[in-house]
Amino acid sequence: MDGKTLGERIAAERIRHGLTQDNLAGRVGIERTALGKIEKGDRKVSALELVNIAASLETPLAWFVRDPLPAVIGRRTDAAPSHETTESLDRALELFAGDVASLITSGVITSVDDRPAWDTPQSYLDCERIAGEVRAHLNVGSGPLYELAGIAEQFGLYSCSLPLGGGGADGALVWVNDGCAAAVIDGSVKPGRRRMTLAHEMGHWLFGDMFDSKADDAERMINAFAAYLLAPRAGVTEMWNRHARDQVRDRAIRVAGTYRMSWSAVLLHLRNLNLITEDQYRSLDGRTPVSGEFARLAIPRDTDELRAPSLSPTMTAKIVDAYVDRRMPAARVVELLRDGLTEDELPPQRLETATDYASL
Repeated sequence: MDGKTLGERIAAERIRHGLTQDNLAGRVGIERTALGKIEKGDRKVSALELVNIAASLETPLAWFVRDPLPAVIGRRTDAAPSHETTESLDRALELFAGDVASLITSGVITSVDDRPAWDTPQSYLDCERIAGEVRAHLNVGSGPLYELAGIAEQFGLYSCSLPLGGGGADGALVWVNDGCAAAVIDGSVKPGRRRMTLAHEMGHWLFGDMFDSKADDAERMINAFAAYLLAPRAGVTEMWNRHARDQVRDRAIRVAGTYRMSWSAVLLHLRNLNLITEDQYRSLDGRTPVSGEFARLAIPRDTDELRAPSLSPTMTAKIVDAYVDRRMPAARVVELLRDGLTEDELPPQRLETATDYASL
């Protein structure tokens, strides 16, 4: 993604960790002048030196040796952009996308070569229609759509939720191949916002939007698609009418809690559905419900969906299965799962066979 040389990546990681050339060279066991030449590209680095550099910087070796992946194609934020968190997100995305690519190459996970695709919506009517077609493809009705990460995998979109601190972009997406994409979600934000972000990135992937779309209209359309996907008109309207005697705020809280959407997203959606007026929208906007308001209405809130750190479920299962089948060492599994599991939490491996010994 960043187009940097190996030496430039080493220098960038060293600086990111607050180390001088003397510090890193001492850890690796080489002269400072030698490290300086490596960073400038004037000296080759041996395999052993690179392994030691990666270990000293606590950075996966793959970060330094992978080919650059295509540019970010989708990015969503509910907050003011932050350079620091955006840089963290982009770095996490490149690492994760590289892992996805290597897992596909090794046959641990697969692409979805016959995945459906849609044209980018041009109107709210398009957003609603396409969201309905996606739900029909999934063979689901108009109720809440839970376990979104598993649903995204059905379209070849693998996701990873990481604690990035909030304050910057909520998520980003990158193309891996024609049947597979990778998305990283900031797991530091609340669950409803995480779900909205993943639904938004699904929109970029399903619409074949291969660029980081910065047009306000395009982003609004993709956000609207995400809202209709998470909370279709039929289901929301039925719930709204069923509780017609409740106050408008309580009805909106029911929709937000049941469909697990952020407060800001659900208010925009209710306004687009003409279930609340502009004045009602303004009176509710910014007055985020507290946990007790959900509890009073007997609505569960703040699930662990897309918690950090975690990977999408099928990907996680396939990685663990590769360990059980002795195709992957425990340390690599823990690294791939971003410490979502420790080595002690991994299941037993199958018994070794004569074939295993012969393969050595």
